[in-house]
Amino acid sequence: MDSTLKWKPPIDETERKVTNTITALSSLARAARAMSGAYRATSFPALNVEMHLLPVEQQIWKHNIDTISRVGIAEVFARRGRKMSPRQTITKRLLDRQDATNEEHEHMPPFVTPPWWQGPRIHIAEGAEKAEKEHQRCLEQNAGAAHIYADGSGINGQIGAAAVCTTTQQTSKSHMGNDTTSTVYAGELQGIVLALEMAQADKQNGNHRSKVFIHTDNQAAIRSSAKPRGKSGAYLLKIIADKTQALREQGLDVELRWVPAHIGIQGNEAADAAAKEATGWRQYRQTGARADKPRALFKLRSTVKTWSHKQSHRKWQTDWEAETRGRTSFHLTPKPTKKVLQAHEGLSKRQSALLVQMRTEKIGLQDFLFSRRVPGIANANCPCREGRQTVSHIPLRCRKYRQLRRQELGALPGRHNLRVILNERKAAAKAIRFIEQTKILGQYGIESQPRQS
Repeated sequence: MDSTLKWKPPIDETERKVTNTITALSSLARAARAMSGAYRATSFPALNVEMHLLPVEQQIWKHNIDTISRVGIAEVFARRGRKMSPRQTITKRLLDRQDATNEEHEHMPPFVTPPWWQGPRIHIAEGAEKAEKEHQRCLEQNAGAAHIYADGSGINGQIGAAAVCTTTQQTSKSHMGNDTTSTVYAGELQGIVLALEMAQADKQNGNHRSKVFIHTDNQAAIRSSAKPRGKSGAYLLKIIADKTQALREQGLDVELRWVPAHIGIQGNEAADAAAKEATGWRQYRQTGARADKPRALFKLRSTVKTWSHKQSHRKWQTDWEAETRGRTSFHLTPKPTKKVLQAHEGLSKRQSALLVQMRTEKIGLQDFLFSRRVPGIANANCPCREGRQTVSHIPLRCRKYRQLRRQELGALPGRHNLRVILNERKAAAKAIRFIEQTKILGQYGIESQPRQS
């Protein structure tokens, strides 16, 4: 009778999906154990930390956010009487966790300009000293041209852009939002946009100049402006290309030149200070008014990717602190970090597996084997009768290996602190060598056999 009920097939389908998901996650755990050489009793959270593997749930969340950022934000308001689609649900979670701003996410076209389009002329000298000399020569030989310095800066989580024209003594600034919207690279591009706008305004004011030189200290921005491609920040490159073409049609040639930063070039220093002030920063007081935002301002895909990376690792840290399993690994590594992998450098696969077992305390010693009710293990005590046979007891206190301990770990700094030993690469290698020479683990069942003639 139950099989004829209408609500039973959907429930069965849901249970099937849940079962498949659990099976898939279990297979990931088996793969991680196989790679690390850890015991089956090792908890998955501890294994993630020991191998620096982002937890599966955080990987899925990060993948969803990055995908939504790539394909575009969906309309989050469902029609009346209809549920949200999976894409709308993920979009809503993204917008809820991000700071509420009015900026739309950028759209990255496959190309910015036609293949035959010629970008502005660029000049990048080899080395700071040569660039400084060529910059001074450029000023002397092109006194009748317009010289504009562009810069972008990030300070206190805010991004600013500015352009300073030393020819007309004018300054233009833009606030590019916080670092979840723009990057310093985007600020550099916006600085070039402001410089082109200043050149356009100078042309409209009746000044007939033969050329405009835009000086900036960012080589990547110069090269991207000359050969724009469809990557993060493409909307700014499109604006630069359009304004460059407009000036070219009016008979004003544009040249982008690299100047080294922070070596005393007056225009560059002024542009750098103006870009910082655009964020509200002030040198002699805490804060001030921010510059206006440009009319075209979009969240960069690269900033969304950086944000999702930080958020997923922050959630991993929070979950690891609240986790009840793997507390032995937590005492050694309270914060998930890639530095945990440094202790494995130079170790063989067998030694690396032994290090993971020592750090998780899931290892073939009496204490662990007795807790797992392994047949033939009557108690957890060490044969020295001075306590349980644990990871800390053998290398630190067991009197049976006193001479070997003095030989292998005698001159080791922090040799009485297991956390120091297992977190430092050279100390961990010596501890592994010590455990191997005790042959307390049976050396993986390998026994020497007499040679037969």
